[in-house]
Amino acid sequence: MEAKMKTNEEKEISRGLIMTTGGGLEAQPKISRGLRIRGSDEGRCQAKPGLAGEACSDYGAAGEKPVLISLEKANTLIEAGWQAADLHVHTFYSYDVVPTREVDPLVLYEKARARGMSFVSFTDHDTMEAYDRIGLTREGLVPGVEVKILDVDKVGHTVHINVYMLNRSQFEEIERIARGAKDIELLVEYLRSENLPFTFNHPFWHEPGEKLNARAVVELAEKFPVLEYNLGRIRKFNRLVLELAAEKNKGVAAGTDSHTGDIGRIFTVARGDNFREFFESVKKGHSCLVTEDLNYDRIKNEIFQRLEMLIDSHKWVMGKEELKMETGNVLADAVIEMLSGGRTEILGVKRAILKGVARMVSKTGLPARIYLRKQNMLASRIRQELNLAA
Repeated sequence: MEAKMKTNEEKEISRGLIMTTGGGLEAQPKISRGLRIRGSDEGRCQAKPGLAGEACSDYGAAGEKPVLISLEKANTLIEAGWQAADLHVHTFYSYDVVPTREVDPLVLYEKARARGMSFVSFTDHDTMEAYDRIGLTREGLVPGVEVKILDVDKVGHTVHINVYMLNRSQFEEIERIARGAKDIELLVEYLRSENLPFTFNHPFWHEPGEKLNARAVVELAEKFPVLEYNLGRIRKFNRLVLELAAEKNKGVAAGTDSHTGDIGRIFTVARGDNFREFFESVKKGHSCLVTEDLNYDRIKNEIFQRLEMLIDSHKWVMGKEELKMETGNVLADAVIEMLSGGRTEILGVKRAILKGVARMVSKTGLPARIYLRKQNMLASRIRQELNLAA
């Protein structure tokens, strides 16, 4: 396998973007007179027990950061003393998560630790309620939040930012800026002044109904220490993030952005005796990522799972006054809105019929196909806007 990958030919593409033909895991982009992506160098990040310091020591000097590795290699690094973390996870305190046992922060914490995560952070949308339930004293638990901000003047679409190691007063100030001033530069300035770790979540994303400003994303990336490789994004978008991080010399963290309890499916591996040291390693690019991308099977299963969690309300562990689940697919979102009580006229027999239709439609995979088609078209448009080779 390694011999085959080493003999793969590199193909020149316009504007300096180079991609390797052939299979295998992909390494991150590398700058050389433009953006550069190479195929995975399987021999570059092979850790051996007792040699954690040498496991990936050469990629930093070569300008390659981070390295995408297999789960097996990640486990070897962890056994050798490296730390692992999935730093983008939602609990049932997020407005778009169905309140079932699977997304209870207490359950998620134990699941993450069982899966080998050294650090666990719950990043619910503009709330830290999860920490009222789980506390702040558990080993490896890092307080966090996902902040939403719409700066119409500087960006034009909504941006999501994960912030870590914050306290309650800092959270209140962050929310004041995000919801009041709505000034992303002011928010970033505050985060830096408080020495808070923060990441640019799924950079090439926007709220439903908004239009993505791709050039603003590129400029905004300059202000962030770390960009996110997101399980909920298609491969084309995650590739763009890797290229952007390489161009701006930024770190990359892998996060599931799980809304259904699938914590630790992808994650970041780096050195660090504590979370701040871990994040500094990620920030400098001294890290490895275990990754997956959103594909047909994943989005089909995700839509079906969310609908099942929504339909089986007898499994809910608490009531929820407001539940707004959005998949980004018009058909699926319309069904979800009706099932979640967004339209009170859907009652009794009609609701039962709707549940059956919802299950049938999600199983066909039609919403997944529509969503993936739109996302691939958007990714291609962004490449054209940014004058990047495909």
